Amino acid sequence: MATTTIQVEEKTRQQLFRIVSELEREKGKRVSYDEAIIVLIERARGRDTARVRFRSLYGTLGPDSRVWVELRGLKRSEKARLERIVKAPR
Repeated sequence: MATTTIQVEEKTRQQLFRIVSELEREKGKRVSYDEAIIVLIERARGRDTARVRFRSLYGTLGPDSRVWVELRGLKRSEKARLERIVKAPR
């Protein structure tokens, strides 16, 4: 397997190191920078796919930002309502 060196700023390297450490804790084994970068790429692709699916479901809302703001507000209020239900004494 061929490898290469890439140049990143110190701040980026520190963030990548934190991600490597988190992945190592999750997996219980050593993780390379290469593996961490692959995980980040897969997560980004997953978010992009989810975003496309979401937009296809809500495509009729169109580009009107007021509608999207309203939808986010409804989602927040629904989440708060569900959290109150979960915390309510039984």
